[in-house]
Amino acid sequence: MLSETVLAEPAQVSAFNNPLFLFLTVTLMFVMLVFGHRQFKRLTQNKKEANHIAQSYLKIINQYVITSKTDLEGNILDVSDAFCQISGFSKEELVNHSHAMVRHPNTPDETYQSLWQSISEGRDWQGEMCNQRKDGTSYWVYASITANYDMYGRKVGYIAVHQDITDHKMVVELSIRDALTGLYNRRHFNHYFEQHLQDCYENNRALSLIIFDIDNFKKYNDTYGHQKGDDVLKETAAVLQYCTGDETAACFRLGGEEFAIIIQQDETGAEGLAERIRAEIEDLGIEHINNANYGVVTTSVGFYTYHTDEFSPPEPDELFRVADQSLYRAKESGRNQVCGADMAQSSIELF
Repeated sequence: MLSETVLAEPAQVSAFNNPLFLFLTVTLMFVMLVFGHRQFKRLTQNKKEANHIAQSYLKIINQYVITSKTDLEGNILDVSDAFCQISGFSKEELVNHSHAMVRHPNTPDETYQSLWQSISEGRDWQGEMCNQRKDGTSYWVYASITANYDMYGRKVGYIAVHQDITDHKMVVELSIRDALTGLYNRRHFNHYFEQHLQDCYENNRALSLIIFDIDNFKKYNDTYGHQKGDDVLKETAAVLQYCTGDETAACFRLGGEEFAIIIQQDETGAEGLAERIRAEIEDLGIEHINNANYGVVTTSVGFYTYHTDEFSPPEPDELFRVADQSLYRAKESGRNQVCGADMAQSSIELF
């Protein structure tokens, strides 16, 4: 048996030394090598193509999409070229600073409070924002802000995508502005008054409506001409805007020579503002020989302050009527004065 085993070993060794077997083995290995190389080359090529496409997309996004990335405290880490282009700031000027760099001074604090509350609680935030460029001009964006996570799922900051809506806002703004004075028009007054009354009702805040009327304005136009009359309207509008300044107020031209202010003030604040505006307009000293007893352009003013009443939601038309009655009393009492609502009479009329 031993001899048979010994004799069989040379036969097995000779099989591995068979030229045909070696040729087939080498050929198979070569084919596998070539196939593997082609697969590797194809994968590498696909990866290069994918990277090229991704880089092309990123280049387009960087150029045309207004984006910014911040840390958890809101400090800017990166911005797109489009962000720099619309804001007027360079990337170097923006990085390591907050978005306060582009915040418009007229943007309410409530906007940012709502924003931070949402994203701090893990919710996305979307909304319109007015920003300010480096040169001081304004632009509007619709912002979408979402959390940014690292590869381990940890929140590391926020990503914001902004859409430029300046042109749209300009069209809307033109539709709600009085062409002559630049103040808001009657159409916007109706919407604004109703909206802010509801807001004050829900948040238990006072809201005052002040109505102004230029005394004997028809006589002024008849005496000095409509061009001079337009100048008076513009001067009056300028005084309203100057006196309200940065306060939470909106100024309107309701039509003709009638103006209004809606402001979050109580009776004392509203009466003080109304009296200041009345005096400022009289102090302009614009000649009006047919304005009896005064000789210059003057205004009569009526106002009404709404306070929350949990049993009666506000009715804009009724509240306007009460303020208008106050204006009527100012006219009947000799013009060029301020009258508040007669609460005893008004309460009867309101209910």
